[in-house]
Amino acid sequence: MQSIIKPIFLVLLWAIMWMPSAVYAEHDSFEKMGVVPPRTSEPAPDFAVKNLQGKTVHLSDYKGKVLLINFWATWCGACREEMASMQNLYSELRSDGLEVLAVSIDRWNEDRIQEYVKDKNLTFPVLLDQNQEVRKKYHVMGLPTSYLVDGEGKIRGFASGARDWDSQDSKEMMMSLKGIATPESLSANRLSLRVD
Repeated sequence: MQSIIKPIFLVLLWAIMWMPSAVYAEHDSFEKMGVVPPRTSEPAPDFAVKNLQGKTVHLSDYKGKVLLINFWATWCGACREEMASMQNLYSELRSDGLEVLAVSIDRWNEDRIQEYVKDKNLTFPVLLDQNQEVRKKYHVMGLPTSYLVDGEGKIRGFASGARDWDSQDSKEMMMSLKGIATPESLSANRLSLRVD
């Protein structure tokens, strides 16, 4: 029996040593950010909602991009707390293929949402889920709740509660969704999150 266990142990040890460092970086940055990865990575449910300009937006419009889908409301203090850091993250990584989609579940306060977005200089897309159909598809129970979606359209994690989205840990986590969060790649000046 011992003669069988030793070779199995050595094979497992070898496999762990040669595992890509991006896998470790993803789990490490996810843990630091308090993001829970799903047991299995399923496609994010598609949806169609209006943006603040009245145009219908589909999740599938963002195919190939890494997404931070954030459910929020103007009356939610914790939601407002994290908006500035989401804007900073978006400003820094947008050109590299990151999109932030802020899905407002406010029911009747479109003017209030417009005013909030203008006052805070938010430039990422704000979507209106006034009937809360998208919230139900994503099983959102509390606010804020965020989902991370990779370039293939699969849910890679979710976070309940406010986060510091412009932290280095957050940036590493977003880069890991593209599989590039190795120590060498993190020192690069420009990284692409696009899936081409």
